[in-house]
Amino acid sequence: MHWVDRLAGAVMARSRSKLFPDGWGSLPSDAPAVRPLTVAWTKVSTRKDLEISDGRFISPAPLPPAAVQGTIRWLQPVGSTAVCLLLAASNEEGFERREILARDLARQGVGSLILENPYYGSRRVHEGNPPIRTVAELLIMGSAAMQEASGILLGFDSRYTVGVGGYSMGGNIAGLVAASFPKPLVAVLMAPSPSPASVFTEGLLADVVDWNALGGRSAAEPHLREVLDRASILAFPPPTRPDLAIIIGARGDGYIPAEAVESIHHHWPGSELRWAPGGHITLATVGRAHLVEALSDAFKSA
Repeated sequence: MHWVDRLAGAVMARSRSKLFPDGWGSLPSDAPAVRPLTVAWTKVSTRKDLEISDGRFISPAPLPPAAVQGTIRWLQPVGSTAVCLLLAASNEEGFERREILARDLARQGVGSLILENPYYGSRRVHEGNPPIRTVAELLIMGSAAMQEASGILLGFDSRYTVGVGGYSMGGNIAGLVAASFPKPLVAVLMAPSPSPASVFTEGLLADVVDWNALGGRSAAEPHLREVLDRASILAFPPPTRPDLAIIIGARGDGYIPAEAVESIHHHWPGSELRWAPGGHITLATVGRAHLVEALSDAFKSA
């Protein structure tokens, strides 16, 4: 385990902000539908080499009123016909972090769509932290992001080579999008887990879960694993073209077990598995070049 991950885990464990402080919530049961979604775009800036637009849409998912209006940013290199939808990591609000990645990717000739997840940023439901307060809200958020991403990509796939990518939680949701999308899709899963279950019951985040709010760890942990495995990539058939997928993990990841990353690769025959040095946090920051390279390479093979 990389020392930065270990330090971050220790800091979170001492924090007063616990995960799922309001307990289980009302767990959803319906599988998300995949259908086209209409986005109203407004140009933000146009340069000779890059166009930036912001979009708004009404989510097709059953969400609280504060989260129903979706927000998305589109960065497209002029003349490019490749675009990747980048999904948010856990607690990632706004566009800024992924926009750094998107600008690097634009220099490689690939555009980016940056979706703001429900419950985060301008789509917050709760004041203060954590923004996700129940297990049910985590599942609702993931299901809604999956529906929205698929619907947006259906509006692009007739004009562009399209793909989906994400880091950590975003990698899990990107895998679900790729597995359920009705057409071939480039997919780049960065530091992903097949489901949130191993992250919250085995990784460093297990020490930050409010087990008391869930009824005590000994009783709650098996049930939490069962519930979160509803969002497992392994529960879906592989994508129609798993050979268009690159999965990249961090060798010293303290949040995502190596076997979790490998399980996706084995479930998607023909996919490529890459390992990068560092931990979960360092791969997302100082290791960004590895992520840009994987995204660029995936589109070159499409």
